[in-house]
Amino acid sequence: MELLQPRHLVLVRHGESEGDVRRKLGTSALIHPNDEKQTEAGHRQSQLTGLWIAKYIMQVYGFKQFDAILTSPLIRTKQSAESLGLGSGWAEEPRLMERNRGDIQGLTKQQHKDKFPDSYKSMFDHPFYWVPPGGESILTVSHRFGELVDDLTNTNNVLIMTHRDVLWAAHVPLDRLALDKMEDVDTDSIHNGQVIHYTNINPTSGAVEGMELAWKRSVDPSSDTSENEVNNWVQIIEPSVQV
Repeated sequence: MELLQPRHLVLVRHGESEGDVRRKLGTSALIHPNDEKQTEAGHRQSQLTGLWIAKYIMQVYGFKQFDAILTSPLIRTKQSAESLGLGSGWAEEPRLMERNRGDIQGLTKQQHKDKFPDSYKSMFDHPFYWVPPGGESILTVSHRFGELVDDLTNTNNVLIMTHRDVLWAAHVPLDRLALDKMEDVDTDSIHNGQVIHYTNINPTSGAVEGMELAWKRSVDPSSDTSENEVNNWVQIIEPSVQV
């Protein structure tokens, strides 16, 4: 009988980007958002994230490298992946791309409202199902991300660098969250450099329990409270409950 293997799926949001700074300032993009880079502050965030992963995942669970390291092909994610300092050889995975915002890409909120008022209203009314003009919904992103998760079923330790909307969409295949609960997810809590760690190891007993990734924790290594978040595990069942 084959022994169950420990599994770790670690999702990371890229460090602060030029686009993040632009949106805080309320200005429109001067270049295509896909070409916006990681900032120096983002580099430092990603470095801290890499140190956290090395200490609280790799060292704690006793492995020296991930079996697969995947990144969105966009420049800010590739830069953040390198900033982690956890190895080279990152594979670019198109299914980790940021959500396509179509014709509103790079617009300010006011420009979006002025040019596409129906879209703007729908964005607030039904954000999970909202489809930007010429773009894709979070529902669509969850489908492509779910396909990737299925492909990784037999890979034990995986590290992924991606985007906030992809991490939101990940709640469908990984947290098995019902679609009508997706709009309750606090996406503002998915910070730059955020680590979302899924595993099949019971954090209380330390035992491997099945192949399903049944426990999850979410930590912002750049936060002053990150040390307190290390053991904030949630067991993924229907409905989700706190361990």
